[in-house]
Amino acid sequence: MRRRKRMMEDLDRDIRDHIERETEDNIARGMTPEEARYAAFRKFGNVTRMKEETREVWSLVWLEQLLQDIRLGFRVLRKSPGFTAVAILTLALGIGANTAIFSVINGVLLSPLPYKNPKQLVVIKEHDSLPNVIDIQRQTRSFSQGGGINVEKMDYIGATEPVQVRVALINAGFLETLGVQPMLGRIISPGEDVQGGPRLAMVSNHFWQNYLGSDPHAVGNTIQLGGNSYTVIGVMPASFAPPAEHADVFVSLIVRDPGAGAERDLHFMHTYWRLKEGVTLAQAQADMATIDRRLAEQYPAEEKERKSQLVPLHEWLVGDVRSALLVLFGAVGLVLLIACANFASLLMMRAVAERQELVIRAALGAGRGRLIRKTLTESLLLSVFGGAAGLLFAKWGTSMLLALRPEELARLSGIHMDTRVLLFVLVVSVLTGIVFGMAPVWIAARADVAGALKESGRSTTTSTMGHSIRKLLVISELAVALVLLVGAGLLIKGFSRLRSVNPGFNSANVMTMYLQLSTTRYREIPKQTQFRRELLTRLNSLPGVRAAMVTDIPLGGNYVRHRLVIDGRPPVAVGSEPLVQTLSVMGDYFHVMEIPLRTGREFTPLDREEQPLTAIVNEEMVREFFPHENPIGVRICWAGDAGPPQWMTVIGVVGDVKHSGLNQPTDPAVYSPFSQNDEAWRRFMTLAIRASDASPGLVEEVKKQIWSMDGQIPVGDVHAMDDLVAVSLAQQRFNMLLLGLFAALALILAAVGIYGTMAYAVNQRTHEIGIRTALGAQRRDVLRLVMRDGAKIALFGIASGIAGALALTRLMTSLLFEVKPTDPATFAGVAILLALVALAACYIPAHRAMRVDPMVALRYE
Repeated sequence: MRRRKRMMEDLDRDIRDHIERETEDNIARGMTPEEARYAAFRKFGNVTRMKEETREVWSLVWLEQLLQDIRLGFRVLRKSPGFTAVAILTLALGIGANTAIFSVINGVLLSPLPYKNPKQLVVIKEHDSLPNVIDIQRQTRSFSQGGGINVEKMDYIGATEPVQVRVALINAGFLETLGVQPMLGRIISPGEDVQGGPRLAMVSNHFWQNYLGSDPHAVGNTIQLGGNSYTVIGVMPASFAPPAEHADVFVSLIVRDPGAGAERDLHFMHTYWRLKEGVTLAQAQADMATIDRRLAEQYPAEEKERKSQLVPLHEWLVGDVRSALLVLFGAVGLVLLIACANFASLLMMRAVAERQELVIRAALGAGRGRLIRKTLTESLLLSVFGGAAGLLFAKWGTSMLLALRPEELARLSGIHMDTRVLLFVLVVSVLTGIVFGMAPVWIAARADVAGALKESGRSTTTSTMGHSIRKLLVISELAVALVLLVGAGLLIKGFSRLRSVNPGFNSANVMTMYLQLSTTRYREIPKQTQFRRELLTRLNSLPGVRAAMVTDIPLGGNYVRHRLVIDGRPPVAVGSEPLVQTLSVMGDYFHVMEIPLRTGREFTPLDREEQPLTAIVNEEMVREFFPHENPIGVRICWAGDAGPPQWMTVIGVVGDVKHSGLNQPTDPAVYSPFSQNDEAWRRFMTLAIRASDASPGLVEEVKKQIWSMDGQIPVGDVHAMDDLVAVSLAQQRFNMLLLGLFAALALILAAVGIYGTMAYAVNQRTHEIGIRTALGAQRRDVLRLVMRDGAKIALFGIASGIAGALALTRLMTSLLFEVKPTDPATFAGVAILLALVALAACYIPAHRAMRVDPMVALRYE
């Protein structure tokens, strides 16, 4: 390559000199400078053409040499199937694991959102009400469009049995903000999104296919939702889904529920906004702060503590998943480093073994560049084959990741093998082949023809230095493995502590199912109460069954909060009253869920309509609002109610329940009887059924009892309470399993690396061991000799790994539960485990060295 470059440079210089001399001669003959220059170029045009032809020849020669190197590389790898298989498998494990995680990162973090100009979309983190959304639209200077959504379950009549579908309650600006157009029909117009407007519906592609039979003429048909008829005006495309939501049908909130749509303090909508061209997030946040102040001044009772925080939509969607995925990607990158270190070690051992061949090639005239290109070609072939095999591992690994995925993992539909993933594999494979193939290239470049031809091959400077490099590679492998093992150990310890958290109830043998009464047939509270009471009577008469009701089941992740007033306390400003979780119950709920009663009494059948209002609070509420007094007998009421206060007397205190998650704090909570609630909109409820045994027919029997009372009430979200507890642990389990898997893989690869290094060292020192044995060394002396070298490598690797782990595990703080990233017990346990594995890997070649026959060893090589 350098020789060709020098030849081309010399040719360029000669042509320039000839042209300059000819130009000067032409000027001397009386030509103008322009004519002289032109004539000189004409005369030496053939030289220029020769130069271009030379370039073409050199290109063809270079291409022919490259093809020759590739063919030679194939032949060499085919002659060593064992070495080739091990090298490809080592790389395939590392590249495959990285590709699988990168596929998830690509789908969740890197792929653009499926909306128009997604970088302009922002979300307000706090929920809001429809009147506030309308006011923001009128006052904003930063947003071109905005809208809100709340998804609730409604009954759909039209299937073989009544079912619950997820209905998105939206305003007219929601779909326009996302820039979505229906596949068929149209969307709701602003003129139709008003109180008393027509009942119109847009259906999802899934609903259209499964419930409307993919009818191309579905637009104009009517469907029954929640006891009302809706006209289908549009079918959404298959690629569309609301951000972080799943919805089957889209209807107007103000048309569906005028009362809830008009309540300013009913903050239950996720709101999304599109920034105007040229407006930054900081400018929009400042504009939003101004609007917040205006709303707080205008509506102090509802909005006094209003403080909206804008977040880019993509950032809001990925949430905490981003940090977990990046930690996992970093972990799997370390696994790739270990695999590459083993790959480099294999190449170095092969290069040392083939050094005599390289020397002979050099003696026959092969240049150093030619030798380097041959060695690097073999490395690249192995890495490309490893990348191809890694794609197969990645396909399997991605399927496994999706099977293990937690519910919080957003944008699952975007996880697949696309061009970006294939490019990632190609780049990683080529870089691996080049970077980690440089070690044998260095050996090839240092080939000394004269010196090597004189060597016996038993001990050379190059092999000694190569062995030192392999030791460094193994030390690095052990250090990286320790970092991963410490990370996995911390997650395992945190997960163990999370599982030991008391949820506040007993989930064993409890089934839950969601019901919602129709707005048309159960508009009045007495009808709702009558249905609940009769249903519980029927269910509790079933053998071995105890049943009760609650508005929101624990670990459901959703509940209503209200502001509270405590009788006898100094008054506070309107809108500043404390917020507490509110739950309505019926039946022997606390016994069914086995939530302990701490003091006072539970609800009885006497706590019913037209009786003094009662309430039960949890321990967290006592700690926060009654730290030094007995709450029994204290009166509380809801803030903001019109008319005289409706005081409830606290009659009992129950244990805390983890409603939002086992790793989340407990909120103050107030329980009240369904029959005493003056809230007709609480038509939803969750049945909690504790059975003496897990009878497979229990769910069908419950459905039969419900449909015998009202055949149009769907039963949905049927879950065992144990499954809900498991779902709440899904994200932590996902992180723990993956990092644990990567750490185990790293441990295996590191053990293989130290075994290979020590086995090679024993092989190289066979002659020395034979001499020692012949001079009287005992087997234990040989064992001590080999194990001492292995122990040194392990010690340096563990020490380096501890230093790296102390620095890197701090990045995992957000993933740990009640565990410090520098937990001494975890560090000590992992160090001992890695030391034992390393010593076990050293013992096998040490045991082989103990059995060396001195006579055979002295004739070695």
